Amino acid sequence: MTARSKILTLGSLGAALALGLFGSAQAVASYGDIAAPGVYMPLIANGNWTIDTDNGIELALRAKNRETFELFDGSGGTYVAPGGLCTTCTGLSKAMWNYEFSVNSGSLTGVTYLLGVDHDPTVGTNFTWVDPIALFSDSFVAPGPYNGFQNSENVAFPSTPGGAFDTSVPGIYTFTLQAFNGSTMLASTTMSVQVTPVPEPATYGLMLAGLAAVGFMVSRRRA
Repeated sequence: MTARSKILTLGSLGAALALGLFGSAQAVASYGDIAAPGVYMPLIANGNWTIDTDNGIELALRAKNRETFELFDGSGGTYVAPGGLCTTCTGLSKAMWNYEFSVNSGSLTGVTYLLGVDHDPTVGTNFTWVDPIALFSDSFVAPGPYNGFQNSENVAFPSTPGGAFDTSVPGIYTFTLQAFNGSTMLASTTMSVQVTPVPEPATYGLMLAGLAAVGFMVSRRRA
């Protein structure tokens, strides 16, 4: 957990969250593969997860390029994602990146979860807290007794906790996933996503002009 202040949008989860914030402190998250890739979300690629495995629960978060489906590298502590909208994606307008979450709670029962999404790209955080099970009804859930789920969500979708992101605003955004038994926090993992500025049209023009100049010089040399 960071020392930055958290302004909470509580909604219907107010009582549960108020209890959860006073749960036990959690270990520093690790980075890499989750234990059971593809068990819940079909064909999911493993790797690049920010993970906590306290108390027999595996919680994981990561960011992915929505246009190319490339997994961003978060090994340095921050995933870097391009700003703006995907120009090749079909259907609803989509940001250039998704956030993904994975929960594997094993045989534990009576576990509840909170997902916090930060819309504030500045130094402070402004978390909107939701129950990811209730909000994302399309999550891939483990068969049989309920013990885990996974999903991939685009930040431009209206279903994003707190509403769709303004994809043109650069900065650092924070996501956190927590598991509780009553008021006791069992596990918690947090990731930061640094969104880069969207290039201005003039920048594209300069880039194209530069490429054209390079091509002209190469053709002259060959001649």
